[in-house]
Parts: sequence; structure tokens; C-alpha cells
Amino acid sequence: MAKRESEAGGTAKGVKKAKKAPAKAPENVVTDPIERQPIHSGDRTFKVAYWNMGGIRSSLKKRPEIYETLLKAADSPEVIFLAEHKLQPDDVPGVEKELFALWPGYRAIWNCSARKGYSGVVALIKEDVLGPLKPASIKNKTVEVSTPESHLDTYEIKSVHRGLGIPPVQSEYNTEGRVLTLNLAKPDMYVVVSYVPNSGAGLKRIDYRINEWEKDMRGYLTELAKEKPVAYVGDMNVAHLDLDIWNAGAKHLEKNAGTTTIERNAFGQMLSECDYVDGFRHFHPEAAGHFTFWSVRSRNKPSNRGLRLDYTLVSRSMVDGSAGAQLADAYILGEVCASFGDHCAVGMTVKY
Repeated sequence: MAKRESEAGGTAKGVKKAKKAPAKAPENVVTDPIERQPIHSGDRTFKVAYWNMGGIRSSLKKRPEIYETLLKAADSPEVIFLAEHKLQPDDVPGVEKELFALWPGYRAIWNCSARKGYSGVVALIKEDVLGPLKPASIKNKTVEVSTPESHLDTYEIKSVHRGLGIPPVQSEYNTEGRVLTLNLAKPDMYVVVSYVPNSGAGLKRIDYRINEWEKDMRGYLTELAKEKPVAYVGDMNVAHLDLDIWNAGAKHLEKNAGTTTIERNAFGQMLSECDYVDGFRHFHPEAAGHFTFWSVRSRNKPSNRGLRLDYTLVSRSMVDGSAGAQLADAYILGEVCASFGDHCAVGMTVKY
């Protein structure tokens, strides 16, 4: 005897199909109220902002006003890092023209990926901080900087170095345009920006990331710190603490890049071995609901279902008073830039 349609998975003739209940709006993840640290008008400061904009040409075309908003929210920082710009060297001149129209008074030092439409970081530095750049092609090598004598009593940058390692370690990540290092004389410190490799779908790159990238980066940061304090900023592609994950404890997190135990432990190992302090957690150790990434595909921003993947880390000497440069503030600009792409901007202020 033939099965009835309803038994076969369909709807029996003459039986009305039940209406599907409307999906419930996801409950919002609460953001604890916090305040920025006060900076006094007499303080001598060096400000740094960072944003993974996920494609600079697209963001400039679709939402150019975000760049002006970022500049204002970060109080016109001396350095602005942008990550995942996805440019090739031939693309740079045209994009610079658009960018400098929005950010007059800045100059750019680019690190581009050999792979088209992929990765890349750029440092936008105030022109009154920089003097002439000695000629250098857009490759993994040091760009020497000559600071004008008229500005030596304010800020001074000695050089900007492309790639991981001095000279750059010959490895895959140095073809992907992921790292820039600023060697500053005033304040006397290094600032390293990094767009850390994602472990990828199915965690296909996790061994490479943990056993090569993380190992070499820890070694590089340790070597820099032998000379002077280091600030390490960027999209670290990992959510370190449970507070940095909106659904901490969910079983599927062990299968997702950035939330596995091995990646989170590697981040903790870096903090310990390099003697780093998480700037935001230094000022706000228990603040919940403060994220820097929200999945666009899952439409997670309105409900604040996010992760904190973007960090400002500093040598411990920059918070305990033993270095000339001291961390004065580290913050998340949660509503700035997050309306485009999946990341918001972060930043820090150093007093010296």
C-alpha cells in the first residue's frame, strides 16, 4: 500500500500547512558602561589607531565618511594603521589620492601582499612627524626616515620596517604584507602592527599559524624588547578570554578559527613570554560586551554578538612606570567603522 503524502514527508491532501512562527529577534548582548581615560592638555602624547577595513577601495567608494569619523573619534592620531587593504603596488597611487583628500596631512607607508586582492597593512603617519623618506620599493625591507630638525622636540620616527624579522624572515607570511614596525625615538619605543593569519575554514592553517607564525612573532617581539618597550597592535584573529566571546562555552567554538583553545592558549603564551599587557583589559579588566568583530553573514552587530579580535598590547614596563613611555589609554571605538565590514577600530594613547 502506498504511503500517504503526509507520512512521506509532504502534506496530506486537504490538510492545511501550519504557518511558520516568526523568528524571534536575538537577545542583545549587554555592553558594560565604561569611560575613556582622561588625558590632560599638558600631557605630551603619541596616539595610535587601528582599523581592519576589509578592502580600502570598497570602503572609500561606499562609505568615505567613515574615515573622517575615525579621524575625529581617535583625536587625529599621529599614526593610523589600516589592515586588509588588499592593494597591489600599482593600485597605491590612485588610492592615496582619495585617502589623502579625506586625511590631509598624512603620508603612507604600505606593505602589500604578493597575492592579488589579499591582506596588506599600511601606516598613515602625520607629515609633521616624518621627514623625507629614502627611496625604497614596496618590498619587505626597511624604509629609513629623516625627521626635520624643527620637529625633533616633539615626535621622531627613525624607520619603518616591512615584514617579520630583521632582516625579514624568509617565510610565507612575508609575501602576504602582514607586518610593519615603526622604530620611534620620541617616544622611545617600537610600534608593531600585524594582521595575523586566520586559521581558516576547517582550521586548515592552524598548524602553520601556531607552529610558524606565532613562534616567529614571539621571537621577533622578544628581540625588539631587548632594546626598548614595544607596542603590538592589530587584528590578532583570536578571542583571548571568555569575556571576549559573546557565547563563551558553546561547543562549536573549538571548530571555529579564532576561538579554539590552542589559539587562545598561544595568545596567552605570547603575553607571558613577551611580558605584555593587554591595554584594554589593563583599564577595564571585567568589562563585558566589548567586542571588535561581528559576523556580517550572521547579522550579529545589531544584537552585539561579537568577538574581541583586535588588540593593543604593550610591554609591561609601559604600565608599571619603569619606561619613559607609559600607556595612558587603550580603547575600542565600537560604533566607529563597524557599520562597514565586520571590524571596528581600536586605539591607544601613550604619554612620555
